[in-house]
Amino acid sequence: MRHTDVGKLDRSQAKHVWDVAEYCKRSGIHKAEERRLIKVLGKYASAHELQMNIVRPQTRTR
Repeated sequence: MRHTDVGKLDRSQAKHVWDVAEYCKRSGIHKAEERRLIKVLGKYASAHELQMNIVRPQTRTR
């Protein structure tokens, strides 16, 4: 493993990474969907990855 000086990192390219369980809890996502997301993405993921992989139930019918 290589040591990295945190002061030299470019913060403009940094991504916020969420704990998948915490994100699901804050967003009101069902436990079954949370388990599926953890299987697909792992324990941590970016907000964009989470949003693109959430399957929401269809609430509107035609």
